[in-house]
Amino acid sequence: MSALNSKSGRPYTFEEEVWSCAIHGLGIVLSIAGLTTLVALAARYRDVWTVVSTAVFGVSMIVLYTASTIYHAVPNLDLKRHLKKFDHISIYYLIAGSYTPFLLVCMRGTLGWTIFGIIWALALTGTILKLLSSGSGTKVWSISLYLIMGWMIVIASKQLVGALPPIGLKFLVLGGFFYTAGILFYVWKSRKYTHAIWHGFVLTGTIMHFFAVLYSCVLI
Repeated sequence: MSALNSKSGRPYTFEEEVWSCAIHGLGIVLSIAGLTTLVALAARYRDVWTVVSTAVFGVSMIVLYTASTIYHAVPNLDLKRHLKKFDHISIYYLIAGSYTPFLLVCMRGTLGWTIFGIIWALALTGTILKLLSSGSGTKVWSISLYLIMGWMIVIASKQLVGALPPIGLKFLVLGGFFYTAGILFYVWKSRKYTHAIWHGFVLTGTIMHFFAVLYSCVLI
């Protein structure tokens, strides 16, 4: 169970892969619980927009953590190279899925739908580029696109602040912080366990965004 670190040439050790699998395996369990909780509460207290939007968010969480766990669990390096693309592609959909409840429940309207269309178009663009790429030299544009998508909401920050309750906004910002700060460990490949630490930041960011959705879109 060893994945080649293309930047430093150092393969991930068995222990590193186990930690990555454990952290994102936990992510699968929490995502399933999160999806069930959000959809059940939305169905009881909210409308169809909330049910569908939270379902999209929940499914995007499950897809990302499942793709990541499988990628790190598979020992065959040839298969890993293919799974790595789907692991990275799933990040685009988690970002777009995380936007969906805020745009279609809290904001909706012309601005909400416009950003919704742009963010999902970028997710599809990232998917196509990743599938067509050779795997080398894609790190810079991949990370750049993740960051652009993740922080695009700042163009509507005034409207977002007005649409979200304070507690929801705090969780939303905290999630963005953990996702962004975690990238430092993602690009720092030479140190042992930095990749697993990055997974921990990602999971923490997702948990923050779960509570942001819960308190901003469902329990309002």
